[in-house]
Amino acid sequence: MTTAGWALFAFAGAYHWTVVPIFAASAALAVAWPLRLRRSHGLVDIALAACLALVALQLVPLRPALRMALSPASAATEGALFLGAAPGSGLDQPRPLTLDPASTAWALALGCSVVLIFWSARAIFERQGGLRAVSRGIVWCGLVVSAIAFVQHALTPRLIYGFWKPITETQVPLPYGPYVNRNDLATWLILAIPLAAGYLMARLGARSPEQAHDIEQVVDARMVWLAGSLLLMLAILLASTSRSGIVGLVFALFVLALLTRRRISPRRFGLVVLFVILLGLAAMTYADVGVLSAKFGQVLDSDLGRGRVTIWRNTLPMARDFWRTGLGVGAFERGMLVYQEQPRLVFFNHAHNEYLQILVEGGVALAGAAGLALLAGWREIRTRLREDLTSVFWIRAGAAGGIAGVAIQSLWDTGLRMPANAVLLAIVAAIALHESHRSKPRIPGGPPALDSRAPGADSQGQGAVRRHAGTEGPA
Repeated sequence: MTTAGWALFAFAGAYHWTVVPIFAASAALAVAWPLRLRRSHGLVDIALAACLALVALQLVPLRPALRMALSPASAATEGALFLGAAPGSGLDQPRPLTLDPASTAWALALGCSVVLIFWSARAIFERQGGLRAVSRGIVWCGLVVSAIAFVQHALTPRLIYGFWKPITETQVPLPYGPYVNRNDLATWLILAIPLAAGYLMARLGARSPEQAHDIEQVVDARMVWLAGSLLLMLAILLASTSRSGIVGLVFALFVLALLTRRRISPRRFGLVVLFVILLGLAAMTYADVGVLSAKFGQVLDSDLGRGRVTIWRNTLPMARDFWRTGLGVGAFERGMLVYQEQPRLVFFNHAHNEYLQILVEGGVALAGAAGLALLAGWREIRTRLREDLTSVFWIRAGAAGGIAGVAIQSLWDTGLRMPANAVLLAIVAAIALHESHRSKPRIPGGPPALDSRAPGADSQGQGAVRRHAGTEGPA
């Protein structure tokens, strides 16, 4: 959790020096908690390892003939990038497939660190537990970063933390918390908010039948803290007016509702929905509703619509020319120096579509491996949710909803390129995918429900579930 906190508050990893401690932490975690091979995790782990191997292969120097066979467009693109280069300058020597070896090497190092964090976090949850403590840590980070963003935006809207001038290509930067881009902050919140909601539901599900009807037992200090944290995180997301973030969060909560619908009685489900609506209405008081409505009403004529279509139209020729092996992970910005059409009033340094950027930078091979990891991961998440009969189910479901929300947001943005968001995704994925020996208790009464009077569950069965779930640690 310390690594995730550093990644977030150290300018979200925007500077290389802030990412070096993440490299060190991931290596230390990998030594202390090495990858645990399980057949159930096999396909996901193989796909992730294949992604890293394909990126590494882009750095291997190849002879010109072989390089031309694999990437025919590389010679013409580099000729345009290094216009007037003399013979013997290095372009006719063995070179890697990537157009930007330094950026690809950095992306590979970050990718290895994120995958190691995912593997180590999953191993920790499977062998030691601590899932609830990590979830609380994420909620605390969300609460603090939201408070910082509100204060900063009100007092020093152009400075991070009130004193730091951010890296930006715009003359009027408007950072939110440690992020320069509000859509990147939205990516972090899309992962954190459903997880916090799942943790809140887990605490409700762990209540005994007597406690469930005692308002003083239900609304304790931690429940108030959770509700307040959710309110503040929702408020800063709405105040940021990030349309892709709001759409992603709505989808994340919708997926959370679908995944948990059969584990909750209709009456309690209605109360949960009402609570979410009231929380959203309260959060709207912190947002400029007029600006937000205007931005959603002008989608087709705005940057989310026409602007992004222009970026995608400039990106597609690169995807066609480098479809085999890609132009190199991290090399999109350099390739766009050649492919962006005139007039260049604004320079496109990202595809504003994570899937399209993966295809451009890694070709069909990397896109296929990444797609396999995503599909295999979602299939494994569904399996874990079906098997889990403890109150951890709700936290898993929240993690799954956050992943689904970011997958939707990635149609318009590339927020996962920020190290802080990538690290949080690794931890959230480990929460959703970890396999616990305690997930299949042989007890009467069925899975834990948020309504102690749910059909088929008697008080004895619910008590057994609670005692078993309690082995994960206090909620």
